[in-house]
Amino acid sequence: MGGEAWKWRRCLFAWEELLVGECVERLSVLVVQVGLADRWVWKLHPSNKYTVQSAYSYLTAVDINITEDFHHFLWHKAVSLKVNIFVWRLFLNRLATKDNLRTRHVLDVSQVSCAASCGAVEDRDHLFFKCDHYGYLWLLISHWLGIDTVLHGDLYAHSNQFCALGRFSKNSRTAFYIIWISTLFVIWKDRNNRIFDNHFDQLTELLEKVKLQTYWWLKAKYMTFDFDYPFWRQNPLCCFQAVM
Repeated sequence: MGGEAWKWRRCLFAWEELLVGECVERLSVLVVQVGLADRWVWKLHPSNKYTVQSAYSYLTAVDINITEDFHHFLWHKAVSLKVNIFVWRLFLNRLATKDNLRTRHVLDVSQVSCAASCGAVEDRDHLFFKCDHYGYLWLLISHWLGIDTVLHGDLYAHSNQFCALGRFSKNSRTAFYIIWISTLFVIWKDRNNRIFDNHFDQLTELLEKVKLQTYWWLKAKYMTFDFDYPFWRQNPLCCFQAVM
C-alpha cells in the first residue's frame, strides 16, 4: 500500500504530500483484524481518551527538550500564527523542502534541485542561507540596515549572528528577530511561487516585501512605533529607537 489508490479533489500541495507520506508509513505497520471495530486511542492518558491536560503536558515537555536552543524565535505576538508555525517547523527541519520530500519518497533524486535554479540540492540551510540567489537577499537586508557583515550558512549560527546585530537592548534584538523571520517567510513564499505558479519576484522586490511586512508587524506590536512607511524604508535603525 503506497497511497496510489487514494483520489484527491485537487492537486496536493508539497506539504500535504509530505503528510500523506507520513500517513502511509504509519498505516503500513497496521494489521487489520476482521470483526473488530475501529476506534481512536489516545496513548497519552491511561483511559486512552483525549484530555487537554495530557496534550498540554506532552507539548510542554517536548518544547523543553526540542526548542531550548531557539525558544526566543517562537510565538512572537507581532507575528501571525501561520508564520510562527512556519518558524517552528523550520527549526525542527519539518518544512517540505525538496530533500525532506525525497526522504519521504515523494520526490526522487532527480527532482531535488533548488527552486532558485542554482544547481544545488535544496535542503533547509541551502535554501534560506547558502543559495546563490536567496543568499544575496541577506546582503541586501544588511545594507538596508547599514550593517556590513558576512552571515553564516547554518540555521542556528545564522539566527544568533543576525539577531545579535540588534544588541542595543532586548527590544531591539526582538526587532531583529522579526526582520529575520520576515525575510525567511518571504523567501519561502517566493520559493513556493516558483514551484507552483511558475512566478517569482526579483531580489529588489523581495527586499521591499520584507520591509513592508516587517513594518506592519512592528507597527502592530509597538504603540510607540508611529513612523510612516517611507521614513521606515530609509531609516530602519532610527525607527528602532522607538522599541529600545
